[in-house]
Amino acid sequence: MRSLVAVIGVTLACSVFSLAGVAQRSSATAGPADRVQPFDRLAGPRIDVPAGPQGVAPLLEFCPERTETCRNYWAYTIHFVRNYRIPLRDKELLILRTAWLSRGDYVWGRHNLMGQDAGLTEEEVARITGGPDAAGWSEFDAVLLRAADELHTSRFVSEATWDALGERYTQDQLVEVVLIVGNYTQLTMFQNTLGVQLPSDVEGLPQESAR
Repeated sequence: MRSLVAVIGVTLACSVFSLAGVAQRSSATAGPADRVQPFDRLAGPRIDVPAGPQGVAPLLEFCPERTETCRNYWAYTIHFVRNYRIPLRDKELLILRTAWLSRGDYVWGRHNLMGQDAGLTEEEVARITGGPDAAGWSEFDAVLLRAADELHTSRFVSEATWDALGERYTQDQLVEVVLIVGNYTQLTMFQNTLGVQLPSDVEGLPQESAR
């Protein structure tokens, strides 16, 4: 009887480890994250805002700083423009991948230019749409893009991705990765929903697809 129980125990343990291995391999080989569902993009503001240059309402007008909520919100989101601990090029990779996954036309249009100023090439910016598995990324660039994908799909960074980031980043920088992706996810929701428009001379997202 004891032998039978022992055999069953070993069999169950082996099954658990086998399933865990399959899950781990599946996570490691997962393809690029799916983008948010397509939506009918607004052709103009959804709320009454004063038009600025080129007839486009300035972003800050959509959440006026005269209100405490907006004043605190802009202080938080603008912080990521002026203060950051990770390299600027790394930050722009995270932002652009987040903008692509969130269908954030305004963020993509602005950070396409800012990303190139930070050292990304036009080819690299275009490749961001292909995700971390697209050919041509360095190992660490792929890890950064993977972190953005994981935060988008599960709101969690896997242990493997976290450890890979930690080989280069301090704890403060690791925290910042999560906050950057979270901030620009929220910003795209805000801009998409309220109909914030890019100036006519700034190009937004490349041709969109369901993926």
